[in-house]
Amino acid sequence: MDNYEEDKEYLRELLERFESVSGEGGYSFFDSGELEDIIYYYFSESELLKALKAIDYAIEQFPSEVSFQVFKAQYFLNNGEPEKALARLNSLDALDPQNPDISLTRATVYSTMHKHTEAIREYQKAITKVDEDLDEIHTSIAFEYQNLRDYKKAAEHLKKAIQLNRDNESLLYEIGYCYEMGEMSDDAIAFFTQEIDKRPYSLVAWYNLGIAYSTIELYEKAIDAFDYSIAIDPTFTPAYFSKAQCYEQMEMYQDAINVYKHTFELEKPDAMTNYYIGDCYASMEKYETAIEFYRKSISLERHFSDSWMGIGLCFVEMGQHSEALSHMEQAIKLEADNAEYYIVLAETQLTLGMQDEAEVSYQKASELEPYHAEIWLDYSDFYADMKKDYTKALEILEDGIYYQGENSALTYRRVAYLYEAGRSKEAILELFIALTQDYDAHTQLLEYSEKIKNSDEILAVIASYKNQ
Repeated sequence: MDNYEEDKEYLRELLERFESVSGEGGYSFFDSGELEDIIYYYFSESELLKALKAIDYAIEQFPSEVSFQVFKAQYFLNNGEPEKALARLNSLDALDPQNPDISLTRATVYSTMHKHTEAIREYQKAITKVDEDLDEIHTSIAFEYQNLRDYKKAAEHLKKAIQLNRDNESLLYEIGYCYEMGEMSDDAIAFFTQEIDKRPYSLVAWYNLGIAYSTIELYEKAIDAFDYSIAIDPTFTPAYFSKAQCYEQMEMYQDAINVYKHTFELEKPDAMTNYYIGDCYASMEKYETAIEFYRKSISLERHFSDSWMGIGLCFVEMGQHSEALSHMEQAIKLEADNAEYYIVLAETQLTLGMQDEAEVSYQKASELEPYHAEIWLDYSDFYADMKKDYTKALEILEDGIYYQGENSALTYRRVAYLYEAGRSKEAILELFIALTQDYDAHTQLLEYSEKIKNSDEILAVIASYKNQ
């Protein structure tokens, strides 16, 4: 009988004996190791009441064993009582100040309570008390720093972890994530280049190097790195997807399509990949083919809202606005909190003369994403351009400025509406505010209004401000 079967049989007999004793109030001797095995099992199976019974039994049999008191704290934590867990752990410090399990468990409690700085402090204490599993502790510290959005320190601890455990290549993904989130692309390139020098056949290192290059738009270098990871493992599909996305960014859509289609030889076609291919064809203005792949996407995942919207956008480009409308409405049914969908829907409704419906769509978009400046610009322009109602357009911009007070695009648009409404003195005063916010953005104003572009007094104010 192999070790697995022996362990299984040992645990079965141990649990039967314990449950028999605890159920009938009898007595049987268990050493501390056996009780630990019983408690670990109940925790792993989320049988908290049985775990508590085993812990209390163990404390009664071995009152001086601090490890069982730590188990009691872990029970409180798992039972949603972190304050009780902390109180129990704090009472143990004087009994066994060098016990790393106390600090490690307290760190876990603090983490659960979202007290990440306190958790880091406890993990740091634990490091001074142990000689093994240091890589796991450094990894835990890194995750706490991630929760604090301190990605630089998180990466530092992950690098310490991988130095201690070179076999754990999953840590390279975490390091890459930290560099990406912390916008530290140069550091990422330097680190992964060094890693490749140490282990040239690490597909994870090559892959993350590619991600770093793509982040700073060095797409050709990124593709080279992805190709190396593919050469190491031709079935590594994340590299194919990232490579295809680089081709998309370079507007090499046919190359991207070829790479996406190659993944169908490696794994079952899915909705997302067909959607990406549809997007590529749409970018190439091959709208009927794009619709074909969007429909394939939907056939694989009926609720894939982006594909429904993609079809709608293709129909718009083909001049079939009624067809577009029905598909856009289906996309919104599936993803009702997508503000971008409502903006596109509103534009299509306006094309079909559905002004009342478009007004509702703009209103919904502004409610969903009030911090999106473009939505306020589009919404206000609906009144200014379509209805020549500058008063209402200015009211809407005021709402937008409440959320986006420092956004010069909104201020410049106010200038335009005021000037178009014949309120030139107010427009010029507003123009000074906009120029102070962002002088270079005044080109938006000139592009928006032909009347303003040809206005001597507006151009004079812009020129005088530049001279100052």
